[in-house]
Amino acid sequence: MRRDGVVKAIALLLAVGMVLGFASTYLAQAGVPGWLIILLVLVVLAVPVVAAVRSGRRER
Repeated sequence: MRRDGVVKAIALLLAVGMVLGFASTYLAQAGVPGWLIILLVLVVLAVPVVAAVRSGRRER
């Protein structure tokens, strides 16, 4: 894996962790099941991840 791939993977893990940490607190208190919280986090993060991947391809 190239260096920029490692950096992107670490950034993605940090982003998922941050969003999951903030969102899970409020959603769990509201009674939302854990699997649904994880699904919502993945959907929320899908938009910027897809945009970042597409923008990286255009530059090359």
